[in-house]
Amino acid sequence: MATPHTPRSQRSQILPPDVVPFTHHISQTDYRTGDLKLGRIAVLADLGSYLQVPFDCLVKCVGAMPSQQDLQRIRNSLTNKESKILTDDESGLRWTDFTPPAKSKGPEENMFQPLGLIISEILAEVPDCGVSFLANPKEHPSRSATILPGLMDTLYLAIKKLSPRCIGLTSLCHSSSRRNGILSLRDDEQKIIWSLHSIMREDPCRRFTFGITIEDTQLRLWLSNRAFLAVTEPINFFENIDGVISLFYVLGSASSTMKELGWDPTVERVRDGKEIQYKFTIGNEVFTTTRELATYGADFMVGRGTRVYEATDAKGKKVAIKDSWREVERQSDGEILENILASCAEKLQAEELADAKRHFVGVRLWKDVTIDDTPDETLDPLVGEEHNCTWEWVSFNLNPILFARPHLPSTGNVPDSGRLSAFLPTQLGSIARSDTGIPRRVHTRTVFHDVGVAVKDVTSLADNLSCLSGGLKALYYMHKAGWVHRDFSVGNVIWVVDNNGSIGKLGDFEYAKKIDSNISHDVRTGTIHFMAVEVEREKYLFRPTTSNLRPLGRDPHDTSLPLGPPFRMNFLHDIESVWWAFTWIFFYHTDTDAADVNHPFNVHAQWEQFWLAFPGTVGQLRWEFFVFGDELQTTCDKVLSETCCRVCDCIPHFAGTLQDAYRKAEANYPLLALDDTLLKDMHRQAAGYLDRAQQHAGGIELCPLPNLLKQKRPRPGEETSPPPKKPRHG
Repeated sequence: MATPHTPRSQRSQILPPDVVPFTHHISQTDYRTGDLKLGRIAVLADLGSYLQVPFDCLVKCVGAMPSQQDLQRIRNSLTNKESKILTDDESGLRWTDFTPPAKSKGPEENMFQPLGLIISEILAEVPDCGVSFLANPKEHPSRSATILPGLMDTLYLAIKKLSPRCIGLTSLCHSSSRRNGILSLRDDEQKIIWSLHSIMREDPCRRFTFGITIEDTQLRLWLSNRAFLAVTEPINFFENIDGVISLFYVLGSASSTMKELGWDPTVERVRDGKEIQYKFTIGNEVFTTTRELATYGADFMVGRGTRVYEATDAKGKKVAIKDSWREVERQSDGEILENILASCAEKLQAEELADAKRHFVGVRLWKDVTIDDTPDETLDPLVGEEHNCTWEWVSFNLNPILFARPHLPSTGNVPDSGRLSAFLPTQLGSIARSDTGIPRRVHTRTVFHDVGVAVKDVTSLADNLSCLSGGLKALYYMHKAGWVHRDFSVGNVIWVVDNNGSIGKLGDFEYAKKIDSNISHDVRTGTIHFMAVEVEREKYLFRPTTSNLRPLGRDPHDTSLPLGPPFRMNFLHDIESVWWAFTWIFFYHTDTDAADVNHPFNVHAQWEQFWLAFPGTVGQLRWEFFVFGDELQTTCDKVLSETCCRVCDCIPHFAGTLQDAYRKAEANYPLLALDDTLLKDMHRQAAGYLDRAQQHAGGIELCPLPNLLKQKRPRPGEETSPPPKKPRHG
């Protein structure tokens, strides 16, 4: 719900957290412009690599392979039919009218027409086949026609002249080329990956999806799910005829229920007037969505794929639904919150416990998705197989990508200050995979009692700061109960307005940890914009510089020398994340008076400084911005509007107080003094800074800088306007 001066969440943007120490390229400005060339680069850069597996391994993931008896039956039928798809003579078994593309002449759409007939005839041999084949259709079906329940779905042969929008909405995307060189191979890979990305991004009914590429004679099957992107080793389309028959046989067989092709039977797509909504079955209850709250997670091919909706239950009660894919070894959001509340019950007084519950987002229920009584986990293409020596991670070679049509933006995605093209060449090394196994994720849903607006979308500055204070209060109770949140951001604090008033609540507990001095939290966790600088560096930065020097004359190989403690996240890091969120609010926005076109405020200067303060990358810039208080104060005075500057003049003081707390905690390094006294004192001072700012906020309304940049003093030759915002479906 929203106050009169706090509008409902629009398509604003926030970088989603995940257990990765690098920036997500699709959160950058270049991806959001709608330029497919830049979008493809971003998607490939985020992926870094794909999993290559033997052909049979992935085909078996689609469905049961045909028996030798079935293969013989199909071969005989294809040979004896009037269409005579197969020819069996003294030269062996071969496709009758399909010539290797590299040897063919004429346009590619004509060259691959025999392929369409081959696939159609194989599908005709499959009992209860739920798909048909259509090559290069002149009229593309509407979005709703391709995925409405009960309709026969269609496989499309998507060659180069086909629209990427059509490719992205079919059950199986396909790319073909007569060439088989490196450039052609890379071109097909880029196109198929973008198509798979589009399908998974656009359609909440998809759990995974398949694709096919053919480069001259070489055929490969692709699989995209939320854990990885996989592709088979190629087979020769003209020599391995049984392999081709088996592939389209299992695709046809899997289509009888569509679940094996990636559809989610627990989600029903419904039309509400002109709008498309979804019915989610969670446990024994059905919830109908009313609007998107955040769909940013679906933009990431690999990751949690988080989508959040406002919805109603069968009685019309409003709730929020979160659909995501967590790592199999992690607990669910709801279970972690339950454990946090249990710790609060042990360590807090009764009044504190009641207040803590008010400041945590209320969870109604959480369930892992089950399909046919089986947990919905991402596929393991190697399960039950003995191919451990033949699968491998293959890194992408990122060269310039051919231009294609623009895509639609997603809901809830945070504006990153960075520009992909500006840092891509130096950042690619940080995203290379180091996996030694096959990652797995499980599909899960959480229903929340509270429906609100993320603090990043609250336009009343007073409400915004009050919301942030509520999130800080929730952190205090977590810390006092022995937990750290590890992912405080402007997307995880919710402004809730109901009959009891308004309050800021903290959510997203997936990365919360119980504090244990014997365990190192050795992975940088959190949203890069709001990550504490020590967490970014994974080291204690405020200890005395001589605290751990080796005594003069001591052997450097002396094993009796004490080792420094392993780096662990602590409550100060959570509070620093609050400081980054507080600072982000003022550097990403200005007040509406300054936004007036006749105001002398320099929006470009502030936007450039925002880019320096929140670069979206691991590096030195954030450290310098946080540590040098005098320069920070000068920066605030120079680039922020006078109105905002009067409210947030405590930004450098807040940072200085945090640094003092770090030095106190690390004064006797390698011993760390993270006691209750420091916890209470730091929370008291942090709350004081936020309260002071809120008291000066008055009736100030915020305007995001990107909105202002579109209309105020545009620069000649800048990037084109993004495509019009319109529903992602329907």
